[in-house]
Amino acid sequence: MAQQTPTEVIAAQVREFRDARKMSAQALADRCAELGMPDLKRQAITNLENSRRGMVTVDELLVLAEALDVPPARLFIPLDGRTDLAVTPEVTMSSYRALFWVSGENVPPLPAERLERWREAVGPLDTYRTFRDTFRAAAKAETRGDVEAFRGQLSALAKVIEWGMLNRNITPPALPAEWVATMRDEGWLDRADEVPVQAGDGNDGQS
Repeated sequence: MAQQTPTEVIAAQVREFRDARKMSAQALADRCAELGMPDLKRQAITNLENSRRGMVTVDELLVLAEALDVPPARLFIPLDGRTDLAVTPEVTMSSYRALFWVSGENVPPLPAERLERWREAVGPLDTYRTFRDTFRAAAKAETRGDVEAFRGQLSALAKVIEWGMLNRNITPPALPAEWVATMRDEGWLDRADEVPVQAGDGNDGQS
């Protein structure tokens, strides 16, 4: 099985996505400048794509992902099924394992003490995923007019917010004002005043 470092994967993926979008290196550099990173000039992008640049910072990775309209993981994890990712000089992962390691969705084979630290760190990620899934279920129930299902999902969402977020000092994403009012009026959410409300018809990217 072939293997690549994250920077090697980024070099290949930036070129692939740039070509697919029919963007010149200069056009990509201009877009990076618009996003606040003028130091990613055409020559820097060319050097990266031609393996003449040894490292890409996290800040640069995120700007490149935004400029190319791709999820950041697509730039540094090889998903061809034939290439492993050299996470460190001593640790290599399959693309499948690396993808879910990055997102915290797979539990790695760790000794008990390290596994406990992993699970503690992953907790907020799991909470955000639960929030997203419950929010979507509530929105769908509301759209189809299923009042009982909507109230059930809203009650479940209030628990995620109260116990999974606010009690961990996490400010939840904004909710429709009427949802927050219902949670408060029904006694499902004691700290409703700490939940942001959406402006207009936006859904804060949750649906």
